[in-house]
Amino acid sequence: MKQVIFLHGFASSANGRKVQFLRDKFDGRTDANFYAFPFSPTPTDFEYLTVTGMIARLRQYVLDRGDTAVSLIGSSMGGLVALNYAARFGGVKRLLLLAPALTYLSGERVGMPLAEWRERGYGEIFHFGFNRMVKLRYALEVDGRFYQTVPPPPCPIAIIHGAQDEVVPISDSREYAARYPEQVQLIEVEAGHDINAYLELIWEVTEQFLLEDRYSRSSFV
Repeated sequence: MKQVIFLHGFASSANGRKVQFLRDKFDGRTDANFYAFPFSPTPTDFEYLTVTGMIARLRQYVLDRGDTAVSLIGSSMGGLVALNYAARFGGVKRLLLLAPALTYLSGERVGMPLAEWRERGYGEIFHFGFNRMVKLRYALEVDGRFYQTVPPPPCPIAIIHGAQDEVVPISDSREYAARYPEQVQLIEVEAGHDINAYLELIWEVTEQFLLEDRYSRSSFV
């Protein structure tokens, strides 16, 4: 039985549109289990969010289940978590990264200057999962600086990225695929950071690349 874990993005949740779509696709399949991991089940969890903490939570979940081989789908910041988890702990067969942040994108995430965010210790940001403003500690920015180097591919990787992405520019994905052409396949789509218009493509890649273990550079062109 194949195990597929979805890792949502920053200020998102395990109930977003991509997750709901994939849950429906996986429903009734007897060859695979699908689970969307909730990094921020409560506003307090989000307030103290760090990349290291996200990786640790995922690690504990995998250990508790006794999974020896999983495939990960990482969306946006979830892509950063997926890649670094696989590089650190192994046990990941394949990675599908959706508009991924391959490195931590340092910046004024809470709508205030970094110096003010640091001095105050926290800011507030709109969280799409909770549909309201929630606190976010400056610890995210401090911790994120440990994730500004992209690890080499720990397994075969497929990336779907919007060519007009204004949040996570596609340039890093292009450079990564060019550097590791035998291990990384980049599929560019005409979209910004929101690639929900390509849900059927996401499923096609999920089914062929993650579930059927097919890996062809021309499969999805």
